[in-house]
Amino acid sequence: MKKTLLLSSCITLIGALATAHAAGTLVWDMSFTGTSSSPNAGNIVVTGTGGAPYESLSASFGGGSVTDDVYNSNGSRLTITDSSSTLSMCNSFSFVVKAELNGDGASNWPVLFGLGESNSWNLKVNYTKGENAGWNFAPEGYTLSNLTSTAGTVTQGTEQTFIVTVDAGANDGTAQTGTSTLTLYLNGEAIATATLASSNRTNEKLDTFTLGGRPYGNGNNQTAEFSNVQLYQGVLSAEQIAALSVPEPAAASLSLAGLALLALRRRRPQQ
Repeated sequence: MKKTLLLSSCITLIGALATAHAAGTLVWDMSFTGTSSSPNAGNIVVTGTGGAPYESLSASFGGGSVTDDVYNSNGSRLTITDSSSTLSMCNSFSFVVKAELNGDGASNWPVLFGLGESNSWNLKVNYTKGENAGWNFAPEGYTLSNLTSTAGTVTQGTEQTFIVTVDAGANDGTAQTGTSTLTLYLNGEAIATATLASSNRTNEKLDTFTLGGRPYGNGNNQTAEFSNVQLYQGVLSAEQIAALSVPEPAAASLSLAGLALLALRRRRPQQ
C-alpha cells in the first residue's frame, strides 16, 4: 500500500512539473542544418511559437563551417539579425546558447556570444582567467553594477548550455524606470549576476545577436561549436532552465544509475 501511495505521489509530482506555467515564451529557435565550408542562410533553420516558420531572422557568416548540423566558428563569428524584434533592454527576456568550447587563450577567453541594440550598445559574455577567474558580462555602452562571478565548470570538448536572463521585474516594458537584474547560467547553475542601470533601459530594439564574437567589431572571437540558439520573452522559470540545460557528467551518470536501479528492482520476483 505504501509503495502504491509513493508511486502515485511521484506521478502526481512529475505531472505537476510538466504542466507548470512557463515563465518564458519562445520567440524564435535557431538550429543548423547540412554541411558546408562556406555556410549561408540555407544552413540555418528558424522556427517560432508552435514550430511555425520565423522568417524575419537573417544570418551573416563571417567564416567558419557547418558540419553535421553544428556551426564551428573557427575564430570567426556569426551575426544574427532580427528585423521584427519587439524586445529591448527595457523588457524581460532570456537568451539560450548551446555550445562546445574548443580552446582557450593565454590570459582571457575571447567573447563566446553577445547581444546588441541598434545604437551599437552591446552585452558580451566571456571568460576571464587568472586570479579573478570566472564568466562575466562585458558591456559596451551599458552601465552595470553589483557584478558577481564564479568560475563555473569550464569543460573543453563537451556541449554546455549558457542562459542569460534579463529580469526587469515590475518595470518590464517601461524605459528608463528602475533597474534590471542580469543572470548568467552555465548548465543550470547561476554563475554571474549584474544590475543594469535604469538609464540604459531604453526602447532601442534588441535585434543583433552574435555567436563566437562581439556584436559590433570583429575582435576577440572565440572558437567554439554551436548547435542551438533560442530567444524567449520573459524570464525562464527554474523548471525551464533545468529542462534546457545540459546536465553535468556526474549528474547524468547518477540519473542513469538511478534508472538502472529502478529497472533491477522491477525485475526482482515478488515475495
